[in-house]
Amino acid sequence: MEQKVITARSARELNSKIEDMIADGWEPVGGHTMTVEDEYAQYAGSQYRRTIRVHEFQQTMRKL
Repeated sequence: MEQKVITARSARELNSKIEDMIADGWEPVGGHTMTVEDEYAQYAGSQYRRTIRVHEFQQTMRKL
Protein backbone atom coordinates (compact mmCIF):
# COMPACT_ATOMS: atom_id res chain seq x y z
CA MET A 1 0.00 0.00 0.00
CA GLU A 2 1.22 3.49 -0.87
CA GLN A 3 0.07 6.72 0.72
CA LYS A 4 0.76 10.31 -0.33
CA VAL A 5 -0.36 13.73 0.81
CA ILE A 6 -0.93 16.03 -2.15
CA THR A 7 -1.03 19.80 -1.83
CA ALA A 8 -2.25 22.72 -3.92
CA ARG A 9 -2.69 26.49 -3.69
CA SER A 10 -6.41 26.39 -4.63
CA ALA A 11 -9.37 24.04 -4.30
CA ARG A 12 -9.64 23.89 -8.09
CA GLU A 13 -6.00 22.80 -8.43
CA LEU A 14 -6.45 20.19 -5.67
CA ASN A 15 -9.57 18.79 -7.38
CA SER A 16 -7.64 18.45 -10.63
CA LYS A 17 -4.81 16.58 -8.90
CA ILE A 18 -7.29 14.30 -7.11
CA GLU A 19 -9.08 13.49 -10.38
CA ASP A 20 -5.76 12.64 -12.07
CA MET A 21 -4.71 10.37 -9.21
CA ILE A 22 -8.11 8.61 -9.10
CA ALA A 23 -7.69 7.85 -12.81
CA ASP A 24 -4.33 6.22 -11.90
CA GLY A 25 -5.89 3.98 -9.25
CA TRP A 26 -5.52 6.14 -6.13
CA GLU A 27 -8.38 6.89 -3.74
CA PRO A 28 -8.91 9.78 -1.29
CA VAL A 29 -8.65 9.01 2.42
CA GLY A 30 -10.99 11.12 4.55
CA GLY A 31 -11.67 14.75 3.73
CA HIS A 32 -9.38 17.50 2.58
CA THR A 33 -7.82 20.13 4.84
CA MET A 34 -6.88 23.75 4.32
CA THR A 35 -4.25 25.67 6.25
CA VAL A 36 -3.00 29.23 6.20
CA GLU A 37 0.59 28.85 5.03
CA ASP A 38 1.55 32.52 5.29
CA GLU A 39 -0.10 35.73 6.43
CA TYR A 40 1.04 39.32 6.11
CA ALA A 41 -0.39 42.83 6.28
CA GLN A 42 -0.51 45.06 3.21
CA TYR A 43 -0.01 48.80 3.65
CA ALA A 44 -0.37 51.86 1.41
CA GLY A 45 2.27 54.12 2.89
CA SER A 46 1.60 53.90 6.62
CA GLN A 47 -2.10 53.07 6.25
CA TYR A 48 -3.23 49.49 6.76
CA ARG A 49 -5.10 48.12 3.71
CA ARG A 50 -5.75 44.42 4.30
CA THR A 51 -4.31 41.12 5.50
CA ILE A 52 -3.16 38.74 2.78
CA ARG A 53 -3.35 35.02 3.52
CA VAL A 54 -1.72 32.29 1.44
CA HIS A 55 -3.72 29.04 1.72
CA GLU A 56 -2.64 25.48 1.11
CA PHE A 57 -5.11 22.65 0.47
CA GLN A 58 -4.16 19.04 1.28
CA GLN A 59 -5.61 15.60 0.60
CA THR A 60 -4.32 12.20 1.64
CA MET A 61 -4.42 9.63 -1.17
CA ARG A 62 -3.95 5.86 -0.93
CA LYS A 63 -3.20 3.20 -3.53
CA LEU A 64 -3.66 -0.47 -2.61
